[in-house]
Amino acid sequence: MKKKILIYDDEEAFQDNLKNRLSFLDTTVFDIITPSEGDFLEWMKVLDSRRRAFRESGTWEGESILLDEASILVVDYDLFDAISFLTGEDVAYLARCFSKCGLIVGVNQYGHNPFDLTLKGHPESYADLNVGQEQLGNPNLWGEDVDGFHPWSWPVLPNYLDAFEKKIEDVEESLRDDVPICAVIGFPTNVFDLLPRSIGQFIGEKPSRTGFREFVVKFGNGLRLKDAQVKRVSDAVVARVGAARISKWLERLVLPGQDILVDAPHLVSRYPSLLGEDVEDIETWNGTARLTSYRELGLTTEIIERFRLKKDYWLSRPVWFWDELRECEEIKEVKEPWTIERPGWVFCEDASRFYEKYTEFVADVESPFVRRFLSRFEGVDYQPAYRFSL
Repeated sequence: MKKKILIYDDEEAFQDNLKNRLSFLDTTVFDIITPSEGDFLEWMKVLDSRRRAFRESGTWEGESILLDEASILVVDYDLFDAISFLTGEDVAYLARCFSKCGLIVGVNQYGHNPFDLTLKGHPESYADLNVGQEQLGNPNLWGEDVDGFHPWSWPVLPNYLDAFEKKIEDVEESLRDDVPICAVIGFPTNVFDLLPRSIGQFIGEKPSRTGFREFVVKFGNGLRLKDAQVKRVSDAVVARVGAARISKWLERLVLPGQDILVDAPHLVSRYPSLLGEDVEDIETWNGTARLTSYRELGLTTEIIERFRLKKDYWLSRPVWFWDELRECEEIKEVKEPWTIERPGWVFCEDASRFYEKYTEFVADVESPFVRRFLSRFEGVDYQPAYRFSL
């Protein structure tokens, strides 16, 4: 069965433009649908009805709508012409909590072609990914690997969609015994205990003890608090909302610092010996900057295997626990730090590539690794610009 991509904007010409940007996708895999304004408004009525029923009983049911069948919902932020009091962010929240749609991609909430120099990526948004209209049709976002603008924070959407279903299954299973979030996603308890407050508070007061149900209903980053004021929220709602929101938290708050989890290109930037013998070839380094299995990255994985996050589908890329890994004396640079030889290139966050020419900036992450690098592409809005001068 084809995967449905629903694209909605209140301006028909703009909606068609977004659809045309995805014309390169395989039509045997994806069915791209642009609903009419009437269809969209009817969906919003259904979601509103489901929300009202939910506030009474903690669950919703009824006849399915096309939105429930969507693998990916793409929605523009400004919907004034269709319904003046509703934004794309409101739609993302309603769709996540009161429909069965898969991934949600928000468009233009933060600009038409933005790059977020903080690297935090707006975890408050209920869209699973926020992009600009100029970026939606970027082949890198859909699994191709081409040179040019390619933020390292982007997932590969088709893979991310498949992983989402696995996450939902994990959460559903955890609800039987109220297993803590850290155990569900494969984190040691002590890692959660060491989370900076600015990161851990997204989950709750005691992150290592918080389960998915408590997270979804209690702290305002799952269900909004008025929607959570019911006797018991259904497992189905907890699973979908919890999986989506913890995914966003991992991708946009935990991973960017590269000091709780570290991914391959940032890891080899610190420990080049993990690349083996071909460290003088920049393409060897670029081989680590791919969203694929850890076995295909060209790393000496045997040494660091015990530090890897085994439930790798909870992140869009292979990652390792940094706090334990950095003390592993089987790694040459840990045992003999004076032997570290830095290459003539750095990893650029806006290109997912290593380059010899680059621009430096300071990310807004609570981490020792705040200095990062860019290739700087023409036409991209790098904001906030003051992070270049810190």
